[in-house]
Amino acid sequence: MHVATAISMALSMGVGVPTAVMAQTGAASSGGLEEIVVTARKREESLLETPIAITALTSEDLAVQGINNFNQLVDATPGINLTNVGAGGGRSDRSFQQITLRGFVPSTANSTLTSTFIDGVPVASPTAVANVQDPERIEILKGPQAAYFGRNTFAGAINVVNKQPGEQFAGNVSVMGGTKGNVDFKGSIDGPLFGSETFGFRLSGNYMQKEGSYDNAAAPGTRLGDQETRTVTLFVSARPTENFSAKLFGLYSEDDDGPSVNAIVSAYEVRANNGGLNYPHLSGSSAGTTFIANSSNCLRSGFRFGDGRAFGPLPTDNATVTRQWFCGSVPNTVRQYSPAQNTLYDALAARSMANPAQRVVAPGEGAQGYGLVREYQHAHLNLEYVFGESGFTLSSATGINDEFYSEIADLDNSDTSLLSNISNPGNANPNLRTFFDFIFAVERESFDFSQELRLSYDKEGRFNGLLGVSMIDTNVWNNLVNLSQEVLTGAVRNDLVSPTFVGESLVKNKAVFFGGTYKFTDAFRVSFEGRYQEDHVIGPTSSSPMGVTITPTAAALQGLTAGFYGPLTTLVETKYKKFLPRVIAQYDFNDDLMGYASFSKGINVGTNTFNTAFLAQSRKSQALAAELGIRVLQTPEQMTNYELGLKGRFLDGRLQLQSALYHAVWTDQLNNRSAVHLDTVDPVTNPDGIGTLQLVSGAANTGEVAMQGLEVEVRYIPVDNLELNIAGAYTNTDIRSFTDPTVTQISGLIGADFKGKHLPLSSRISGNAGIQYGGSVESWDEGRWFARADWSYKGKQYLDQSNQAWIDGRS
Repeated sequence: MHVATAISMALSMGVGVPTAVMAQTGAASSGGLEEIVVTARKREESLLETPIAITALTSEDLAVQGINNFNQLVDATPGINLTNVGAGGGRSDRSFQQITLRGFVPSTANSTLTSTFIDGVPVASPTAVANVQDPERIEILKGPQAAYFGRNTFAGAINVVNKQPGEQFAGNVSVMGGTKGNVDFKGSIDGPLFGSETFGFRLSGNYMQKEGSYDNAAAPGTRLGDQETRTVTLFVSARPTENFSAKLFGLYSEDDDGPSVNAIVSAYEVRANNGGLNYPHLSGSSAGTTFIANSSNCLRSGFRFGDGRAFGPLPTDNATVTRQWFCGSVPNTVRQYSPAQNTLYDALAARSMANPAQRVVAPGEGAQGYGLVREYQHAHLNLEYVFGESGFTLSSATGINDEFYSEIADLDNSDTSLLSNISNPGNANPNLRTFFDFIFAVERESFDFSQELRLSYDKEGRFNGLLGVSMIDTNVWNNLVNLSQEVLTGAVRNDLVSPTFVGESLVKNKAVFFGGTYKFTDAFRVSFEGRYQEDHVIGPTSSSPMGVTITPTAAALQGLTAGFYGPLTTLVETKYKKFLPRVIAQYDFNDDLMGYASFSKGINVGTNTFNTAFLAQSRKSQALAAELGIRVLQTPEQMTNYELGLKGRFLDGRLQLQSALYHAVWTDQLNNRSAVHLDTVDPVTNPDGIGTLQLVSGAANTGEVAMQGLEVEVRYIPVDNLELNIAGAYTNTDIRSFTDPTVTQISGLIGADFKGKHLPLSSRISGNAGIQYGGSVESWDEGRWFARADWSYKGKQYLDQSNQAWIDGRS
């Protein structure tokens, strides 16, 4: 089990902040709060008049709150969590980020339920959003946003809006220094281009580095958690005629991080035994030196192999087993052993990484040792043409993303070299590693191209709307390299019996979308929006030269064609078609207060809708997969959302309120399922004589969840120069159905036992509060000084659907 906790407090003081900063953030020298404009429906609207739940942070909000990265953005926003733990839980670094909005936790490693955008153009990951320097604002749109933002906006969307270049040359420099070698330098310059008012530009750069905060227990004198980022962006705008405008944006970013901060908390007493790691709860052996002490705080009665049933002829009894486990708050790590990574990068590991045959990233560009290398490139072009006074506008948005990362980590998350008897069990060669080690390299590259065309109409009459078409093609390549096989045995990876090879997935999305609002009276209007989309999903075989053979039995079970499929040939291909509506009724009680009610649907289609790995396993494994509900093709996840909202301004504009109450039902939820079955008895690998355990895993539609929540945001100026910000979210996730053999194996809960439980990694209660006071700098034209303090809270997060263990709330 891997646990990440965070405690943060922000206190900022500054001088020289322009008057516009204080006005936008609310602490104006006099008067009320400034209006914030958003583009949640692909047109400019007042935040308080848009019938969607939105948290909008302006550039000034980001500056005075010290928000410099995506983690800090999440900390400053109630109702949203961020997971940095990668697939399988073996790593926690910047290579992997999954957003949980309104409790919608991505169920699989490849799932994206909240998508990210820059200027309305999709980007590959939160990496891009975090690297936009000094944006005009960041909009967090909550609830399904398929009508305007397309695929993977199941739970919501996050859109970063670039700031327009100024009419005069200007520059901006920000420098931060701190302990642990913490340096953050930002700089930008903008203004007219070519001495013309027709063209403008903004060029920005950022360099950030910080030393890790943890000593590496496995390599004294070294650290865990070092980070370094270099980013450059260019924004060019043009308005050659009164009716035509163009915006071009490009971003290039590099990350070069050291070994990540990973820790192990074990519920069992882990012992070293007979030249290898042995787990007493499996083997019954208690011999050997204690490696990691028992940290459990309770006993749980689960099953020996999974969900209460026996698979295959052996064993005939899937007995109930009492296990040590965690109940309540998960304890701290044992500092003597963890956080730790064995960071020895020897010639054998380098030889494996130098082999380009099964790599996603070229060896010269990937990780050269423990840590992360990432490169991100993004560009988009937005064009707009206004047809005179007709009210019609034609818009185009073209985007391209290319991102790769390469990372090497020690997945046992402990110092296995600490005790001499934790040795390499296959070490017959003095050139091999002398101790047991579990090294993996994880690589991923994604490339996508998107295009959107839309025609909108708005003549400030009773009707406005738009009609558009869009497409996006996404290719993703993944690889998991087991370096431990080579460093422990000396075998060249290509000669190994079961190597891991490059996998590829492709998704092509085409859609027609529309949105229209009709004002029946001055106070009442209705919006009807929708998107009809087709997702073409293609799942090839891996690059393994062995290919995949589909037996007639497997073909009949999975609806495939029997036969041999060579490397990187199409194994599964299908199309999902769906219409996704949203209807909003809006009523203005007066000029300063409005309410709305909405109904919407969402769908999640991605690479997690098909499973292919189990097809390369034995017939018994494939039969077990069928019993677990793991099929090649899964049903896309679906959601229906109902929402009530209230927005307004009071006290002569000194107080602004946003609130939303929602109820959603998440059906066909995809969950990872895994179980083991027994092959022939092997007394070497299984000293207790129960046979060889084979793992079968994949995603299956095994869940349904009801989601309810309340969100409130308040901004208030009680007196001139003083601003208060308060926001909170109640996020309840009520499991209606769920099955997972692995969770059952540990907890003993089966089937209906999970009903009413809360989804993991989502805080039921979260909140933020801020206070800011400032004034003028008399000797500095338009100069301001301010002092600000912010507090944030995220409630406890359960670690799985059994709700037996959790990470404590943090503030």
